[in-house]
Amino acid sequence: MIHKKIATRIMLALSLGVVWNAAGATDSESTDDHTVIITEHDYLDGRIDGPYENGSTVIIKGGKGDEVQGGYDTHGDSANDNTVIIDGKDSHYATITGGRSISQEAYRNVVDFKSGNVIDEIIGGEGSHYGNENKVIIREDGKTGYGIAVFGGDSRIHSDKNEVIIHGNQIYDDIVGGSVEVWDDTYVPQTSAINNTVSINGPITVNGDIMGGIIMNDRSGKIFKDIPFERLKQGNTLNINTFGVTAGNIYNFENINFNLPKQLEDKAMLTLTKNEATDLTGSKIVAHVAGDTNVTGPTKIVLLDKKQGELIMKDATTRNQLTVTQGVSRVTSLKMQTEDNDIVLYINGKLATDTTEPATKPDETTKPDTPTTDTNEPATKPDETAKPDKPTTDTNEPTTNSGETTKSDTLSNNTDSVFHHGDPLMEQTKSLVETAVAMASFTNKGADSVAETMASSVKAVIAKNNGNDSPFFNSTMFALKYETGSHIKTYGSTTQIGFGMQREKANGTVTFAPFMEYGVGKYSSLIDSGVRGDGDIHNFGGGMLVRYDTNTGAYYEGALRVGRISGDYRGVFTVGGPQAVSFDSDATYVTAHAGVGYVKPLSDTTTLDTYGTYFYSHTGGDTVRLSTGETYDFDAVDSHRLCVGTRYTKDFSNHHAVYAGLGVEHEFDGEAIAYYDGASTPSPRLKGTSGLIELGWSHNVGQARSTYQKIGVTGWFGRERGITAHANFGWVF
Repeated sequence: MIHKKIATRIMLALSLGVVWNAAGATDSESTDDHTVIITEHDYLDGRIDGPYENGSTVIIKGGKGDEVQGGYDTHGDSANDNTVIIDGKDSHYATITGGRSISQEAYRNVVDFKSGNVIDEIIGGEGSHYGNENKVIIREDGKTGYGIAVFGGDSRIHSDKNEVIIHGNQIYDDIVGGSVEVWDDTYVPQTSAINNTVSINGPITVNGDIMGGIIMNDRSGKIFKDIPFERLKQGNTLNINTFGVTAGNIYNFENINFNLPKQLEDKAMLTLTKNEATDLTGSKIVAHVAGDTNVTGPTKIVLLDKKQGELIMKDATTRNQLTVTQGVSRVTSLKMQTEDNDIVLYINGKLATDTTEPATKPDETTKPDTPTTDTNEPATKPDETAKPDKPTTDTNEPTTNSGETTKSDTLSNNTDSVFHHGDPLMEQTKSLVETAVAMASFTNKGADSVAETMASSVKAVIAKNNGNDSPFFNSTMFALKYETGSHIKTYGSTTQIGFGMQREKANGTVTFAPFMEYGVGKYSSLIDSGVRGDGDIHNFGGGMLVRYDTNTGAYYEGALRVGRISGDYRGVFTVGGPQAVSFDSDATYVTAHAGVGYVKPLSDTTTLDTYGTYFYSHTGGDTVRLSTGETYDFDAVDSHRLCVGTRYTKDFSNHHAVYAGLGVEHEFDGEAIAYYDGASTPSPRLKGTSGLIELGWSHNVGQARSTYQKIGVTGWFGRERGITAHANFGWVF
């Protein structure tokens, strides 16, 4: 049925007696130079084009017409970044194209079909050389005529990285991720239709085929089949996200993902009706089960129902192994079942009379219902203290297979289940716990701000003010990268506002500083598998700083902080097809530090401050529910750090001073881990050594004035890399 596309274009070309530019049509309104809204009209016998070749938006709210193009170029230029939105329930059009260039490329065009009627063809982007990175979205209220064809991208040479997303319950002719139509067979070696994605979210019917890519002769209609993998099949992905999808056949998909809805249904996810071969050789087939799917008994899922023709899976990987993911957490490999030319998945059991498998599997020399002779599995697993199929109590099924005549209803409760308690979690789950590491590092930056800048600044702001109490403001901004076995980047600021008090003692002075604090920031993480996570962090709390300066130059310092910290996570996991994941987390944090130092005068205007500080922080655990259904228990993260260094200060007057310093910090712990269904995630950690170089300037060090300011910058290298900037202000009454 793909040939209908050629015939449609010929008929449209003959019928275009009047070519309209939507910007000048009387039944349209322009919101800006690039956006046109088409409203009601009787019939537009011609083509509606956006006002520009690039960056135009055409919004259809009603009326009838032949052809709509968001951007159209006939002058040797591109047609990129155009959008067509059909959002009028009474609108009625034949063909929709996001952007079209007759001699160059069509990139990043979008057709968003929200409501209305399209009867012939929808193309995301159509270019002469390239039709790449275009998108078509057909939503639930978008009505299609009987036999509409949908193309993510179309070109003469390359149609790559296009996307088609279909919702609702409609009827289609063909659905193609990327289409290449050559004028002459000699151009075929230059072509490609790869890395396209087709996602089906509703129970649709496709009279023709669903194709990741196709390469054909535009004039003769010849479809080229012997195209190398890297030019026609590579990276093409089919996502079946619902039950009840029917198509003639599927072609040229490297990845086929069956993403089972939480509510399972007694029907096939994908049914193929054409009496021709379906060749899945080399395809990676994944069944994705939602993390919170509750399957209480043996369940059979038909992933692919091949009604007629041969189901070809020549290579051993495709033939013998089906990858099943539980949420985004776990992969379990089960033997692929091909029953009556179907691909099926068993959850919590298999048919007792399944004749496609031997009665005794190689790894199950004795059936689970005879525990006295089963040497491969204990009669009672650690997580199954009372198996429902234990022979002494099982009254629902006979111990023999005498009921084979009831194949459709009889299931045996063997333990070959998707949901194996304690099975290892996927490497990509490490991305989840990077959030806990980011929150812990954020907690540590607040402690650093108190120790590195607030303590000395509070002391200075009141030291020459006859011991009068003074309010202060202290803020630290940072942009840092941490090596955690992968890496995390954090950006943000933490601020303390408090009141400094100083009391004279016989052998020195004691400084007290109660304070409140607030922090806000962002983080991003990237693990080796390529999964990236992003999120926001904020905290609120309070604390107390105490410092004792002796008359000999030695000093002792400590602080305690308590508060709440919140973080969220947003990421896309890759195993089992793209899966968006998100969650929110909240925890209590407690930090403490204790330090000693000695300030040695080198001259009347210079000093050398040598110090050592131990930091402890505890960021509490949390139980979070992922958007994919799993519930994870996050352990607390404990951090133990030791920092030693020296700081040189030079006074230039009674009002100004500069300082420079070197230091080294070692983190002893900082490990994060989470648990799901008896298994633990990989564990990123902050452990390692970092160096620091600092420079700064302070104002009003030598005598009492109404204000005090201090600013500085610290560069970090090693495990922790990046920069922190400090700003401190104090007021003296």
